[in-house]
Amino acid sequence: MHKKSVVAWWTWSLAVLFLFYEFFVRVYPSIMVKELMGSFKTTAGQLGTLSAFFFYAYAPMQIPVGILMDRYGARKLLTFAALFCGVGSFFFGMAQTLAPAEFGRFLMGIGSSFAFVGMIYICSHWFPAKKLALLVGVGNSIGMLGAVGAEGPLSFAVESFGWRATVNAFGFIGLFLAVILYIFIRKEPEQKKVETKKASVDLLSNLKIVASNPRTWLNAAIALLFYMTTAAFASLWGIPFLIESYGISKDVAGFAVSMIFVGWIVGGPIIGFISDRFSRRKPFLYASTLLCLVCILPVIYIGHLALSLVFILLFLVGFFQAAQLLNFSLGIELNPIEAKGTSIAITNFSVAAGTSLMQPLLGVLLDLRWSGAMKDGIPIYSLEDYHYAMFSFPITILLAFFLLFFLKEKKHEPDNTFWNKIIGMD
Repeated sequence: MHKKSVVAWWTWSLAVLFLFYEFFVRVYPSIMVKELMGSFKTTAGQLGTLSAFFFYAYAPMQIPVGILMDRYGARKLLTFAALFCGVGSFFFGMAQTLAPAEFGRFLMGIGSSFAFVGMIYICSHWFPAKKLALLVGVGNSIGMLGAVGAEGPLSFAVESFGWRATVNAFGFIGLFLAVILYIFIRKEPEQKKVETKKASVDLLSNLKIVASNPRTWLNAAIALLFYMTTAAFASLWGIPFLIESYGISKDVAGFAVSMIFVGWIVGGPIIGFISDRFSRRKPFLYASTLLCLVCILPVIYIGHLALSLVFILLFLVGFFQAAQLLNFSLGIELNPIEAKGTSIAITNFSVAAGTSLMQPLLGVLLDLRWSGAMKDGIPIYSLEDYHYAMFSFPITILLAFFLLFFLKEKKHEPDNTFWNKIIGMD
């Protein structure tokens, strides 16, 4: 293999490794909900806000991160990003009160905001354009395995060593990753540097074009509403709900919720491929929103389901919710092609902003029905409290479905190029 090719694959692997780590950092509060409530003496609303501090930094960083990446390159920025995640984990793990813990989550959000963009940056600068979609898709799927690991397997570490030791371990991993990224990530080829300089000049005009398009924001609103089940159920409140509703251990509940992320990993490439094959987005979004609703309602509101069925239904929730990635394709298609990066940034910003609101909102809804019952200093929420709060999931999914009627999809002929390559006709 050519030396340049080896360096390219090695650089891509390091970026994917950081993305994998970032998904762990993003999701791990979900496996330690009761421990965090006990340590910080919080209610559900306060805990939701603590977790959401990650997104208070992550969301607004989505637009400037592209500019910074073009200006300073992946090596420096991913190094600092890993440092921010590591230091943030230390603040979080050693905090005795909410304020330093929230600051730690905020630092993690800043560092994590570079992970996905950095991976795309490296794909586009080290590999030919024909490999871009494949490498981004594979890299995102590998990264989401971190979310799977943070739900089920990480529960064993929390039970064996405690939540503080587990979080501090991620602090050391972040520092170690920063060193590895700085030493081994190489500078991108000079030709690509020239290309990105030209692109950055047009960034502000592209931002104006995309932000002034009403369909951009309508599409972004649909994306964030459809994503809320993953944002609030899979990423924070699903595990304590399953423990209360089904009387299962935290380990089993963690593995069950992780099936949502497994569904995303499987569903994203499949739905994306079929959508590309027919060059249509909205029909798959219509079907997926309704099927996602059909799968999540029994898990929440029908008690005593067989555990195997709960696993299957949660996998299908993730599988169908992976159609939300089509909103990113729609964002590109609704705007000029030269502004595709900006359209992705605005869509991702909107989804992250929605997540920062949904996690504490669900906690506030839990607190509204809370009887005040406590055990070992930890608030105890009844199954009825969870049912009341989680009614927000079918509402957001139905809102996403309803808003789709007002979004006009760009009509174009099916592109058979990729399909023809697969079957050897091109």
